[in-house]
Amino acid sequence: MPVPGGRRLSESDTFLKSKHNLLATFDCVDDLVTAPVSKITRKDLHAIEHHMVRLRAALARTLWSNEFFIGRSILDEYILHMAKTGAGGVCQSVMAELDAAGADRPGFVLYPLTRFGLEMPRHGDANPHLKAVASFRTAGFAVCSQAQTLDTLHATVSGMARSLGIRQRIERGDLRHYSYAAKWLTRNPMLMVRVASQTGDMYENQFVYTLRIRLAVATILMLHALAADGGSDVEDHHSSSFVNNFETLDIGHYIIGESVRAQGPLQTRRVPMNISPVELARLSDLGVTISTSILASARMTRFRRQVEAALQFVGRGHFTHVTLRSSSAVERRLYSRLLTALDWYRFSFGSLANEAEAIVGLAVAFDTLLTDLYQKGVAERIKRRVGLCMRGAPDVASYRDSVHAVYVARNQVVHTGDITMATDIVRARAAFARCFCHVATRLAASVPTSESEPIRELLGDL
Repeated sequence: MPVPGGRRLSESDTFLKSKHNLLATFDCVDDLVTAPVSKITRKDLHAIEHHMVRLRAALARTLWSNEFFIGRSILDEYILHMAKTGAGGVCQSVMAELDAAGADRPGFVLYPLTRFGLEMPRHGDANPHLKAVASFRTAGFAVCSQAQTLDTLHATVSGMARSLGIRQRIERGDLRHYSYAAKWLTRNPMLMVRVASQTGDMYENQFVYTLRIRLAVATILMLHALAADGGSDVEDHHSSSFVNNFETLDIGHYIIGESVRAQGPLQTRRVPMNISPVELARLSDLGVTISTSILASARMTRFRRQVEAALQFVGRGHFTHVTLRSSSAVERRLYSRLLTALDWYRFSFGSLANEAEAIVGLAVAFDTLLTDLYQKGVAERIKRRVGLCMRGAPDVASYRDSVHAVYVARNQVVHTGDITMATDIVRARAAFARCFCHVATRLAASVPTSESEPIRELLGDL
């Protein structure tokens, strides 16, 4: 995997090469940055730091763009180790070392959910399609119902990992040890996200984990909305979330598994979540039930492919243009808005949200997805653009009307605190999923040039 070169990288490589004898006197980065003035001057230290950070940025951009999330602290140690040799070509030497170390081997992030359920078999019904785990291998995640016991937990988590192509085993003893403090391991439904990640410091890759979790949750919510719109909703008394449910909101930690060795088990850690309790609660709140049997139907298989492709595309685009900050202002704006729209969409499903909160969340999601800026006639504009997104779909008018009703009800909530407008929020949620997929497909085909109204250009709303 080549690292793009350039004059600045060449300068940094040459400078570190000239300092290799000095660098060879330090065992690690911590030793270097805490060294006394008698061992290294502040001028040399600041210059070395500047050039190491420049090489690290180039390495991180190349690796992260290819979804190999090697933490900054690990890259720093590799750069120092290679610079000490005095051979030059630090970036390519680091890439070769990472390749030999198997940095592309996948691991996982295991995160608790609340109020989420999977459909259970009815009494006397041996439906082979109903399972306690739903795996989305293409999208890189799996969800399960609550485990209840340690043995079930280990079997379930191991099965989820295998379904995602994670070959190394997960030690039962590790899960038992973490379960003493992380009670959610046996009490809560869980989400496992596959990720090739290597970290040294506690929080350095958390931005990747939270992005992947947000995309996985959005996938589940969209599929639930599309299934419910087709009349395939699951009744509460057939959902795992209503059976032996002792779930907890004490979710201050998540579990990561990293493949630090080619052989043997994954190395696991329990890591504190470095975000606010309110954000934690919102991120884990997935108050829907899905059915593995319904997902296997031809209709939902078609929707599943569309939703997974759209969200994976938007996730990659957000990471490239927003996280890594590309030079394209239009794409930075678009991908930032698309992910924000997903967050508002998620809020509309909150298990503790009342009707008014759900309507406001969904209306803001549509506003963020389908408009560029505030102008008069927003409700009519959104209604028209829903029609453009769903052109050719059966019964488009009913979807447009349901979205328009949600937006009018949102205005009532905001201005009067009351709702008198009848809404079909189930159909409106499904409309959002279909509109989001259409926007992502259009963006994949052509990037708009207008910085002021990219969505208008993208949808051809003349």
